[in-house]
Amino acid sequence: MKVGFVSRIMLSKDFFAELLGIIQGKYEATFLSPELSSNLKFLLHRMQQSVRDISHFLDACQQAVEIGRLFYGHEIPTEQVLRELVALADTFIRDYLHTQDLPAGGQKLKEILVGAILELGCVSLGYQDEALRVLKILSETDPLTGLLSREHFQKELDTALEYAKHHNENLNVIWADVDDLKLVNDLYGYAVGDAVLRVVAEVLREVFAPVNGILARTGSNSFGVIVPAKDMYEILALAESFRQAVEQQRPIEEDFGVTVSIGISCYPVHGMAANDLLAAAEMATLKAKRLGKNRIVVLDVNAGTTDLTVVHEKSLILREALQKPEGVIPYFQPIVDVETGNVIGYEILARIQYQGRVLPAAAFAELAEDINMIHSLTEKSLEKALWKISQKDSEHLIFVNCALQEVERDDLVEKFLRMLKDYGIRPDRLVVELTERQAVRDVGKVHIFATHLQNAGMRLALDDFGSGFSSFLYLRQFDCYFVKIEGSLIRDITRSARCKLIVEHIAALLRSLAIEPIAEWVETAEACAILKRFGVNLCQGYYLGKPSPEILD
Repeated sequence: MKVGFVSRIMLSKDFFAELLGIIQGKYEATFLSPELSSNLKFLLHRMQQSVRDISHFLDACQQAVEIGRLFYGHEIPTEQVLRELVALADTFIRDYLHTQDLPAGGQKLKEILVGAILELGCVSLGYQDEALRVLKILSETDPLTGLLSREHFQKELDTALEYAKHHNENLNVIWADVDDLKLVNDLYGYAVGDAVLRVVAEVLREVFAPVNGILARTGSNSFGVIVPAKDMYEILALAESFRQAVEQQRPIEEDFGVTVSIGISCYPVHGMAANDLLAAAEMATLKAKRLGKNRIVVLDVNAGTTDLTVVHEKSLILREALQKPEGVIPYFQPIVDVETGNVIGYEILARIQYQGRVLPAAAFAELAEDINMIHSLTEKSLEKALWKISQKDSEHLIFVNCALQEVERDDLVEKFLRMLKDYGIRPDRLVVELTERQAVRDVGKVHIFATHLQNAGMRLALDDFGSGFSSFLYLRQFDCYFVKIEGSLIRDITRSARCKLIVEHIAALLRSLAIEPIAEWVETAEACAILKRFGVNLCQGYYLGKPSPEILD
C-alpha cells in the first residue's frame, strides 16, 4: 500500500478517537490538545482537498482504510468498522457533490465511490470472507436512518404488488419529502440536516411500523412507505398522524419546525405497475409542494388534469438528456432593433434531443424545477451556447433564462463568470432573465443575486412582465437593464384594445424608469408597427426570426 500522510504525522489512538467524534458529530464532547487539534485540522483539510483531484481521492481511499486498520483492529465488529468507513467517505464525498460541477448522476457517483471504499476496507482489514455479506446488508439499508435503501424499496414494492394482485387487495404507496431541507443544510450545516432526517425517520417508524409498513429512505430528502391492505381513509388518517407528529418536532431550535409534503397512491386506482404507483405518489408530493407544502395530496384520477404517464415519461426523458453529451442543445432566437433592422442579441432557448426528435425545453421547465434539475439544464445549454458564440466574431448580447430556484444558489454568479472567462466573452454581454414560474419565496436572496450579478458586470432583465406574481415588486427592488413584456399581451395587441392599452402604458412606465422594453411573440408586421409607435424598438418573435440551432445574422 502506498504510504500516505496518515503514517507520517504520528497519529495516536486518541487522535483517531477524536476523528471518529468529528465524523459522528460529537463536537461538544471533544477536548483536544493543541497538537492533536492541529493534526486533526490538517487531516480533515487534506481529506476535503483530496476530492478535487481523482489521484488525491484514491489516496484518501487508502487513508480511510489505514485509519480503520490502525484504530479499530480485528476486535471490533465488521459492521461497525464498515459503517464508520462509510461515514468517513461520506464526509468529503458529500462536500464534493455540494461544491463541484457534476452531471445529473452525481448521487450514483457517490454510491459507486462509497462502495469502492467499502470493498477496499473489507479486503484490507482481512474480512474477505464476510465482505460480500456485509456489502449486501449495507446496500439494502440507508446508513444514516437504518431504513431500507431506494433499490431495496423498489424490490419490496414489486413483491408486495404481486401479492396484492394475487389476493385481490389494496396496496398503498406513501411518498414524503422533507420541506426545505436544502435551506436547513445551508443555514446549519449537514450535521443538523442529518439530524432532521433521523428525527423524521424515527417518526415514520412510530406511525407505520405497527401497521406492517415497509419503510425506506428513497432520496436525499425523501422517504417511502408501502402499506398493504388498507383503504384510503385509513391511509389518510395514518399520513395525517405522521404529518402532525413531524410538525411537532423541534430538532433544530424551539421556533424552527420541520414539515413534510406527502403524496399517496393506491393500487389499483393509480396504476397496475410498480412504476405507475411510484410516479403517482411522487407527482402527488410535487403537487403538495406547489400548493404550499406541509400537506397531503392524493391525485384525482378522474379530474383529467394530470397524465401520470406523460409526467413520468418526461422526467425520464429529461434525466436521460442531461446525461448524454448531445441530449441538450441550444437554439438561438434573434432580438432585433426594428428601428434599424439590426440584431442586438440572441436568447438562448434549450432544446431536448430525444430519439431523433428535438423537443422544446420549456415543456420540461416546471418539471425540471420540481425535481431539482433546472440548474443542470441551464448550465448545459449555456455552456454549449457560449462555445458556439465564441466561434463568431461579433458583439451580440446573450440572453439566458434563470428560474428563481436557480437564483437561490450562492455560486451561480461565479459559475457564469467562469464560463464567460473560459470562452473569452466579456461579462457585459450576458443578460440574465429572471423567469418567475412560482411566487417568489425570498426577495432578499433575489436582491443579493441581482447585486452580485451587476457588480460582476452582467446585466439583469425581467421576463414575462405583466404575468407573474411580483412584477412590480421586482421593478421597485432591482435595477433592471431590460424588461420583456408578456408575450400573450403582444400576441393580442392587434385584436384587443385592452391589450393594446396595457402594452402602451407598460412601455411608457418602463421608459420613465430608464428601462429598455423588449416585446416577445411579435408575429406580424402590424404588431411590429404598433410597438414602434409605443416606443418599443426591441422585438423578438417569429416575424423577425425563428429559433435556430445556428446563429443567424
